[in-house]
Order: sequence, then structure tokens, then C-alpha cells
Amino acid sequence: MPGPSTAVTPTVAESSFNALLDAAVDAIVLINPRGEVTRFNLAAEKMFGYRESEVRGRNVSMLMPEPYQAQHDGYLDRYARTGERRIIGIGREVTALRKDGTTFPIDLSVGEFQTAAHGPDSGQRAEDETPEHGFVGIIRDLTERRAQTREAEELRGRLTHVGRIGILGEMVSGIAHEVNQPLTAISNYASACRRMINAGAISGAELSGALEKIGAQAERAGQVIRGLRALVRRRDEVREPLDCNKLIRDVSRLVDFEMRQAGYRLVLDLAEPLPDAVGDAVQIQQIVLNLVRNALDAMLERATSDVIEVTTSAADGFVEIRVRDSGPGISAAIAERLFEPFFTTKPQGIGLGLSICQSIITAHGGQMTAETAPGGGAQFRVRVPVLGNP
Repeated sequence: MPGPSTAVTPTVAESSFNALLDAAVDAIVLINPRGEVTRFNLAAEKMFGYRESEVRGRNVSMLMPEPYQAQHDGYLDRYARTGERRIIGIGREVTALRKDGTTFPIDLSVGEFQTAAHGPDSGQRAEDETPEHGFVGIIRDLTERRAQTREAEELRGRLTHVGRIGILGEMVSGIAHEVNQPLTAISNYASACRRMINAGAISGAELSGALEKIGAQAERAGQVIRGLRALVRRRDEVREPLDCNKLIRDVSRLVDFEMRQAGYRLVLDLAEPLPDAVGDAVQIQQIVLNLVRNALDAMLERATSDVIEVTTSAADGFVEIRVRDSGPGISAAIAERLFEPFFTTKPQGIGLGLSICQSIITAHGGQMTAETAPGGGAQFRVRVPVLGNP
């Protein structure tokens, strides 16, 4: 007569566990202490392109590209010897390897559980099994999320550029004046030199002095043009050392005519020395320019003095730029919505300026806040990380 069957019928608990694994949206991989795959759920099959039968009993490092593949067994050996839980953790972003050889980004969480040395197919009775530790990896494909992040960054870049163009469009008159002033001075100096040369009434020293003034005015015009080109040009974001005091002085030149025409003064109180921040110089300059012009608009509505103040300081790993006006301040109702896209208090505004500014500074790892200043007026604080600040 044939002997008794050695097949083991899964228990209700095992059947429930298997159903739970295969119903999971995320890929789930179970491995034993030697790194061999013991379970590979349906989501894992779809994600990696392997059938469970192709990976079961094989080292899980087959799902990893270098350098992760070479490192993995070392982690397991170290864990077996020392109990160091380097492989245990939630939410590590690493790279995985599909059957077809392509790699893709994943979010990996690894946990530990107690299993049995004999697998469910060994015929060993549960009460005879020796417990040991196993590991469970929960894997989420980040390919789509990374693509969405890139699209969001691209959209933010476009909006940032559009914001700069919009600001400069509103400043055309002032910018034209800033360029015209040095050009007029150059023309006047050159005409005076020509008249005196023709009359024989100029010495070499006087001519040299006049030429130096012409050169200085040409450099002044060049600075304005270079600043405009930087603001208008579309470019990839960069992270570079920033001299925030210099950025603010550049902004002050751009708005000088507009401020004087309105009868207001821009007062700079810049800390010296100030550590370098890190970020995109054009984008930080755009933020300061936007805040100064918003301050001017607020004061045209109602002002208690003729001063807009810009200060810099450094503390807690950040360079802080503060823009304070003498306008009506920020009401509680406005404060709640100040940074919302398309919210504006200006009759001709579209409400994207502050929203774009906040998105820029957030991408820099900084902060932007607004408040009613002591004594009245609005006060905006922009904090940019200091270069080398972890």
C-alpha cells in the first residue's frame, strides 16, 4: 500500500496571510536570514517582471543593481554576527533592478519577523520547527512620483520666469530711465571734451579725468543691462554661493527711479560681514524685487512715512532678508490667504507673485513669513540657508 502523503495543507492562517500578501498594492518580498526569497507577491511579480517561481530560493540581491548588490550580503552577515540593524528601516530611497535589466527608483521599508527554519513545504510539524528571524521588504515604485516631481519643478520654473518678465514689464519706465541716465552723462562728457579739444583748452589730466567719468557711466549702464539679462534669461536652477547684500544693492538700482518718482526712499541696513547663503542668485533677487515693489504699492495706498527698509542678518544657519514698509499692514483676513495662488488685493494683480516667491524659497530649503510690523506696516522675512549649513 502507498505510504501516507507528506503534503502539508496550508492552515487557515497561512491561507489568509498569502491572500493578504497578494492583495497588497505594494510589492512585498520575504527573505530568510541567508537572504533567500521565500515569498514574492503578485505586485512584486508585476514590478520586477519575475514569476515567484523564478526568484524563490534565490538571493534577493538579484533584484538590486550595483553597488547595492555587493553590499547586501555584508549587511546580512554583520547582522547575524552583531545584531546591527542597518538593513532595518522605513522609507529609504534606493534603486532596484528589473528582470529586463532596467533600473528604477524605489521606496524601501524593511522589517524583521520570526519565522521557522523549515519551510511550509518541508513536512515538518509546526511544534518541531526551530524559530529564526526573517525579513520583509515593502517596495513602492517611485518612477511616476519622480516624473510628477520633475513636471512640478518644470512648471514652477516656468511660472518663476513668467513672474520675472511680469515684474520687469511693470518697471519698463524706471528701467529705461536707469539706462538713459548714464547714456546721457556719457554723451554730455564726450561733447564737453570735444568742445574743449577743438578750443585747445583742455589738459591731458583734464581729458583723462573726463574719460574716467565716461568709463564709470558706461559701467553703470552695463550693470543695469547685465542685471536685466540675468532676470529675463530662462535657465536651469543653480545652487551657488550668494552674496545677499550684493543682490539687494542690485535690486536697489533697479527700483531707484521708481522709488524717487513716487516720493519714497529705500533704506538699506545690511549686516557686515554677512556669510554667503546658497541658492539661485536670480531667483532670490526676484523675491527681493517682488517684495520691494509690493511694499511700494502698499505705501501708495496709505503710508505713515516715506521709508521702505531692507535689512540683512544671519542666525541659526540662515541669512535673513527683511523687507518692511510703512503701509497699512496686513489684516488677519488677508494674512490667512496671503500666499495662496491667485489671491490679490491689487485691482490689476493676478495674485501669483507671493505664491511664486514662497515656492522658490521652499525649494531652496528656506522659509518666508509675513506679519504686521511693530508700529505699523507689513514686514516680510525671507530666510535662505547659509552655505555649508547641513
